[in-house]
Amino acid sequence: MAICGLFRSLWTIEQRGGIVESVGEGVIDLAPGDHVLPVFTGECKECAHCKSEESNMCELLRINPDRKVMISDGQARFSVNGQPIYHFLGTSTFSEFTVVHSGCVAKINPQAPLDKVCVLSCGFCTGFGATVNVAKPKKGSTVAIFGLGAVGLSEPRLLELLGSLVLI
Repeated sequence: MAICGLFRSLWTIEQRGGIVESVGEGVIDLAPGDHVLPVFTGECKECAHCKSEESNMCELLRINPDRKVMISDGQARFSVNGQPIYHFLGTSTFSEFTVVHSGCVAKINPQAPLDKVCVLSCGFCTGFGATVNVAKPKKGSTVAIFGLGAVGLSEPRLLELLGSLVLI
């Protein structure tokens, strides 16, 4: 398994952007200096889910709060006084530097200011995915949105782009 090497975090929020410091053997889609965002639900690009248009729940890199080590060798990459510090959700972004699987970062435009970019997280993705892949509203349809949390807030603009009328 290829892993992305050190990933420098630039601010202290959960889903921060960073700059790739180094890459491990076999990593071909990332290079030192690339700007990236970590993602909890990574993509190996090889399993049935990654190749499916219906799912993004990668068999290898899906969210697994019980997996606290690197997939490639089952070891933690951090320690204090000889005691391991385990990874959190495959990204460990609560540190200045981290080590992640290459499938758990998304390369972004290097011109994007790292103090302004972030992952919109699962709320937006859930709302977007539920609308596009499940509800599939037709152009001109009227849609009710119940709740305006992260999921609900993703809907009005998306529905407008799809040509649907919105009823909130």
